[in-house]
Amino acid sequence: MNLEMPEKEKMSKKRITIYAAVIGICVFSIIIVVGVQILGNDVIDNLFGINKLVKRTEQEEASLKANFESIFDNQPKDVQEYNTEKIKKNLSIIYTYYQKKEETSEHELNINLPYVNISNKEIEMFNKEISNTFESKSKEILENDAINAIYTVKYNANIENKILSLIIYSDLKQGTDAQRVIIQTLNYDLEKNKMLSLEDVINKYNLNTKKVKDKIDNNIKDEERKAEELKRLGYNVFTRNTGSEIYKIENINEFFIYNNNIYIIFAYGNNNMTSEMDIVIL
Repeated sequence: MNLEMPEKEKMSKKRITIYAAVIGICVFSIIIVVGVQILGNDVIDNLFGINKLVKRTEQEEASLKANFESIFDNQPKDVQEYNTEKIKKNLSIIYTYYQKKEETSEHELNINLPYVNISNKEIEMFNKEISNTFESKSKEILENDAINAIYTVKYNANIENKILSLIIYSDLKQGTDAQRVIIQTLNYDLEKNKMLSLEDVINKYNLNTKKVKDKIDNNIKDEERKAEELKRLGYNVFTRNTGSEIYKIENINEFFIYNNNIYIIFAYGNNNMTSEMDIVIL
């Protein structure tokens, strides 16, 4: 015998399902609202995997930028738990390989250069570049008394989220030349043993690429406006070109991860005789 459920009972079950779904949505919404009130937007976003940029006040952002130079402590760190192949087995993965502090009537030097002790062809090239750029300049000043210079090189090596992030900051004032700041960075995945691009890091931190690009563009436009105002007042300042290819994410090479912040650095002294730089913090 084939018994069919009465029509009224069918409708009643449908209503129960609909009501249960509506109640579930309401409860979920209440949890979100209460969670935001208690824990804050950022915590809730992280719990549900929503990719976003960290919200900071203008004062907090300005403070991070103002204190940027204070992060350079020349203190190498080692991480034993990663299976990283070292070049020199008995030394840490970052160590200070060249150090020179000297002050004479002709020059003032305070140089601290790191060595990345990881067996990798790209890192080997990076180490050579460090030597050719910074160590060579230091030796040139030391060997030539005719050069009047104040030269500082400092660095920070930070390990966060399984990423080794290294930044080198060089400040040179030589003779009558303009002061020049050069910055070089390296970001390396210690787990996968490979170099990381900014695009890789944006994906690793689950950030929205468009939001990152918008923030870069807005920051650079603000700095350009400030520079234009100073120029109108008669000051000789470094000018930016907001349409330049250097501001495209795929072309950005200098960035540093520190305290869960990603510092994107446009060091114009890398290619020009200037100490001007822009920092965008994600």
